Amino acid sequence: MKTLKLLSTLLILLSYPGIGNAQPPSQLSKVYTSESPQVLAPGLISTLQGEYSATYDSSRDELYFMRRTPGVFDYTIYTSRLTKKGWTTPAVVSFSGKYRDAAPYLSPDGNTLFFDSKRPSPEVAPNSINIWYSKRTKKGWGKPEFLVAPSINSEDEPVVGQDEFGPAVDAKGTLYFYSFREPYRGGAHYTSTPPNYKTIRLNTALPDPSSRTFVSYLYISPDGKLALLEGRATDRRDTDIFCSCKTQDGSWTTPMALPMINTRANEGGPSLTTDGKYILFTSNRASGNSSALNANLYIAKATSFIANCRAKAEK
Repeated sequence: MKTLKLLSTLLILLSYPGIGNAQPPSQLSKVYTSESPQVLAPGLISTLQGEYSATYDSSRDELYFMRRTPGVFDYTIYTSRLTKKGWTTPAVVSFSGKYRDAAPYLSPDGNTLFFDSKRPSPEVAPNSINIWYSKRTKKGWGKPEFLVAPSINSEDEPVVGQDEFGPAVDAKGTLYFYSFREPYRGGAHYTSTPPNYKTIRLNTALPDPSSRTFVSYLYISPDGKLALLEGRATDRRDTDIFCSCKTQDGSWTTPMALPMINTRANEGGPSLTTDGKYILFTSNRASGNSSALNANLYIAKATSFIANCRAKAEK
């Protein structure tokens, strides 16, 4: 019986895109070995400024995250690499630093970086938050391009509904984002599909544990069958991270709170590394390090809760 359970768990893990592939292991596996969260590079990446929404390219060992812009209530996107000598000093991404740029999200192949931004465009209202992306080139990241259709609102849309938050994308290029547009003033998930992203659909199937919170930041697996969501804790006022998996009939399992990740502090902005082996998230828990206060980035191995979620979806 134990052998069958072990085999079942192994098959579930190997079915996750990235796990079991032949690509060289990420440097993360040499530094982070626990399912208990660790603050990410205190004093270097996790600092006194506040860091959120990390996304990690395992094949290139590149980290992208947003950090509060000093002196203003805005954000800038930074990047750092994990080398054999450790993390490099975070640098502002080539296209960021002038406008409010936030919620970076790498495509599964690491070649496109999606983000939400207040950068101006003639198609949208000034100071509204909209979806943008940049393509990787041989010389670095290209000039950001505006995703027009997912960002366009009706002419009578109130200001509160003109923002689009937290882009996420699966291996097929399906775009997920969150908005407070009419008639869903409480917030709702939407999807849009390539190649032109002209069709926007309300995603009512995807669970939304963000009731009474500001926004539900989302991670979607490359196969589109596993989601990490930010939402209100079931019995407290703080925010937690939940996991849900798609079943064979296309429905989603009841969002499962992650006990190894969540605390009585606020946890949010979840993502998995592109190889699917680690979870990255933000928490304002006490870090135990005087150089990493406020909201910081954390990392932990994700093997167990992925297997549990996938197993529940197969029952």
